[in-house]
Amino acid sequence: MNTSFHIWKNNRAIYSKFLEHNSLEQLNKIPAGFNNNLIWNIGHVIVVQQRLVYGLSDLPLNVSDELFQKYKPGTKPESDETQETVELFKQLLTSPIDQTIADYESGKFQSYNEFTTSKGFHLASASDAITFNNYHEALHLGTMISLLKFIH
Repeated sequence: MNTSFHIWKNNRAIYSKFLEHNSLEQLNKIPAGFNNNLIWNIGHVIVVQQRLVYGLSDLPLNVSDELFQKYKPGTKPESDETQETVELFKQLLTSPIDQTIADYESGKFQSYNEFTTSKGFHLASASDAITFNNYHEALHLGTMISLLKFIH
């Protein structure tokens, strides 16, 4: 799992740069032809990782239910986010990594409710979910790179 955790840390460092190098207006802009924005994609990957790894292991998420409901699959931005959300996301891009690694290494993920993703990936364990999460986050990173071309 060390490689999966390393990839995840690198992905999240890239996501953090989006928050550092774009204005609040740019983070919230939804270009024509898109149904979301940079900040929604960041919130989405934060909550999906929690659901895939913790929720399907019958463990509490390390994010609020309000945040989960706002960014879960099937949602889209309903209003502009604030600088407070940017600051929260800066923290939530990194803090869950160490928690997940510690929980994984301590054997906290004992059970898992098997799940087949919308892309057809069958997840049978928290290890599978951690690995798949990197794929999911890479898909959204690609979307965000496309969004950048239309907001600058």
